[in-house]
Amino acid sequence: KHEAKIKSLTDYMQNMEQKRRQLEESQDSLNEELAKLRAQEKMHEVSFKDKEKEHLTRLQDAEEMKKALEQQMESHREAHQKQLSRLRDEIEEKQKIIDEIRDMNQKLQLEQEKLSADYDKLKIEDQERETKLEKLILLNDKREQAREDLKGLEETVARELQTLHNLRKLFVQDLTTRVKKSVELDSDDGGGSAAQKQKISFLENNLEQLTKVHKQV
Repeated sequence: KHEAKIKSLTDYMQNMEQKRRQLEESQDSLNEELAKLRAQEKMHEVSFKDKEKEHLTRLQDAEEMKKALEQQMESHREAHQKQLSRLRDEIEEKQKIIDEIRDMNQKLQLEQEKLSADYDKLKIEDQERETKLEKLILLNDKREQAREDLKGLEETVARELQTLHNLRKLFVQDLTTRVKKSVELDSDDGGGSAAQKQKISFLENNLEQLTKVHKQV
């Protein structure tokens, strides 16, 4: 809009300049006409010097015509000067408006450049945030997967521990049954009974250590 207004004002200034030139050409034409009339007047004076009395009326008419032309020229000159002055004032006023619009346009361009730079900066920051967010989402997915894997492993370990516990109970029951039978068969051998108890204690300790190791795993 500012550029269109500047173009319009420029065209208006060129139009005013063209009118000023036309007025100057009109003034030059009137001056030329006045010069011709003066030359004609001198020729009349030279040609009819001896017939001054006879042509007194014509000379008076010429003088009156001369005065009328001079008055008309003066009137044109004054009007021309007034019009030129008015045109100069308008041109100066329009030039001030053009300068103000150019300054405003320059400020708007600087502001636009600043906004563009801020936009590019924000765009880069936004891209960085998106990259960080993608990394966090990926890390969170890995953590969730690790939780699921750990949960599955805990469930597997719990099942294995329960299985081991059941096997331990069955082993202890079976071992107790066998010991009772062995005691009944060797009731007369006290040293054998003590050895059997020691063996049972040794097996129970090994079983307990095996259970601890399994729990640690």
